[in-house]
Amino acid sequence: MAKGHRKKAHGDGGHENAERWLLTYADLITLLMVFFVVLYSMSSADTTKFKAISAALQQAFNIDVLQGRAATSIGDATAAPAAPVSPVVDNLINDAQVPQVSRLESKIKAVVDGVAQSPDVSVSIDKEGVVIRLSGSYLFDSGRAELKPNSLSILDAVSSELRIQSNDIRVDGHTDSTPIDSPRYPTNWELSVARALAVTRYLIETDGVPAGRMMAAGFGEFRPLVPNDSRDNRALNRRVEIHLLSSVTTAAPAPIATAPPATSPQPAIPQPQITASEHLEQ
Repeated sequence: MAKGHRKKAHGDGGHENAERWLLTYADLITLLMVFFVVLYSMSSADTTKFKAISAALQQAFNIDVLQGRAATSIGDATAAPAAPVSPVVDNLINDAQVPQVSRLESKIKAVVDGVAQSPDVSVSIDKEGVVIRLSGSYLFDSGRAELKPNSLSILDAVSSELRIQSNDIRVDGHTDSTPIDSPRYPTNWELSVARALAVTRYLIETDGVPAGRMMAAGFGEFRPLVPNDSRDNRALNRRVEIHLLSSVTTAAPAPIATAPPATSPQPAIPQPQITASEHLEQ
């Protein structure tokens, strides 16, 4: 009887283990259903947002961004595309201006050579126009911003050409990297600006160059021509540069004259007479 009971128990256990695969099958069916639901939701995504995302990615990985165009925003698919960034207007000379700039360079060179044969003054062309480079030691004493008397003749000669041109003029002051020890000019910034202003004021006040075309700038020791590693190189970096730029100052338009409103004639009011002595006292 005990043996029969054991066989019956063994038979019930085998039947229970045989149906355990239904749980795994049910789990698999559930996972497959969820997987297909996810695939269906992905296939029915908003096509408008998908196009916006696609356009933004395409623009972010091509040359449009490098050319200054703004990236497409994907936050609002209906927003209008941003306008391209406007190019920066500068004073760089173009190919059409090269012959004119070269002729102007030749004229200024002839003027400089006619004053004095000196290696302290040079005339050349850079990316902005004609540059007249004058040695700092030729114009100023060490640590000072007062023009030397012997340097005025070259400024007078150069201004004779600058006056007849219509281009803007920028005067740049430069120093070497040696720290300055002066209560008047605490740093090389102040010294370079003061020297640029001294040349600018002389060209305006003495030589008659129009002030509206002039500007002054100081760069201290931060734009050297050569490394400041020797005495000769430091002397080259101490300089004032007069740039005749390719840009031209445009005069403001004159106000339009309008007829005054018609008014009724007013009686003349007698004015007091002023004698010569009274006029001088005023």
